[in-house]
Amino acid sequence: MTPTRLDVWPPLSPQVYLRRPPARLPFPLDEPACRLFARARHGLWQGIRALGLGPDAEILVPAYHHGSEIEALVRAGLICRFYEARETLEPGADELDALLTPRVRALYLIHYLGFPQDAARWRAWCDERGLLLIEDAAQAWLASLDGRPVGSFGDLSIFCLYKTFGLPDGSALLSHSPPADPDSPRRSGVRRLGVHHAEWLMARSEWLAGFGARSRHQAPSSPPIPGEDFMLGDTGSPPSSATLFLLPRVADTRAAACRRANYQVLLDHLAGHVPPPFAQLPQGASPFAFPVVTDRKAELRERLAADGITGLNFWSVAHPLLPATRFPRIAWRRAHVVGLPVHQELRAKDLERVARIVKALLAGH
Repeated sequence: MTPTRLDVWPPLSPQVYLRRPPARLPFPLDEPACRLFARARHGLWQGIRALGLGPDAEILVPAYHHGSEIEALVRAGLICRFYEARETLEPGADELDALLTPRVRALYLIHYLGFPQDAARWRAWCDERGLLLIEDAAQAWLASLDGRPVGSFGDLSIFCLYKTFGLPDGSALLSHSPPADPDSPRRSGVRRLGVHHAEWLMARSEWLAGFGARSRHQAPSSPPIPGEDFMLGDTGSPPSSATLFLLPRVADTRAAACRRANYQVLLDHLAGHVPPPFAQLPQGASPFAFPVVTDRKAELRERLAADGITGLNFWSVAHPLLPATRFPRIAWRRAHVVGLPVHQELRAKDLERVARIVKALLAGH
């Protein structure tokens, strides 16, 4: 039989339609200044422009990034000055101070993999220098720092909703100067919704997983377009109708605790193969994925795929504007980190299966 399918991205249970929306949605959805877009990069672009940052203003951004956020910042008219950060991915105050110029207007802070940075510290650092703080919580929705929601410290914060729940799309923007709501035509999202339901079923049925594998094998594939993952797209795109309908039904704050529990299971098995700062699980984290470091990245992903598990090729390519030779430590991370599933739809036997496969390969078996 074909093994059931597991992915870093959460699937969507058909039982979601039986859930009642809560009286109040979790932060930032409960904030009057919150705006919803199809993707986080759209909200970032719109938010930067609404803040009134003029052309050629500079922003301090981490060298360890996805790339889509860099594209959004540049397309909004900003000039990126890259900082390396420490081995723990925490910015270094000395490095940031050395990068300051009269044109620097903001600091960009990423909460990697749902692990909260010390945003309170960087809020104070920005205030002392008259800078704006941009919080990238795209992977950290529902995370908190000392009881305060991640994303509540910044002048502008972005959240990627479909990284936490199996929604067709959707992101949230919270800003002191909120832009207008997106005005492009709204898509239905029904097709993507069906995919997420199918993924949930294939995670529980070997027969359905086998049928899905045959369908993927028969479907034509196209070569990737260079830089496609960074493309900005339509910045006025609203979330789909399916996302708006489902969001109140899936937005359960208990998902963060479930993700932490799943992360801890993998940490108990694989602690010696986790890069800093992810070998210690803070109470307020809402993990997006579980990172493992290996010199056999391609082989590990192939081994996982053979058992129906998608290993995330985590941020393997930087934005073209990054002078990669200046940041060898970041380049090393990109070449050696694989992300494993920890989402709230996983079962205990799913986690044990993931850990068993990864341990076997890392042990040389």
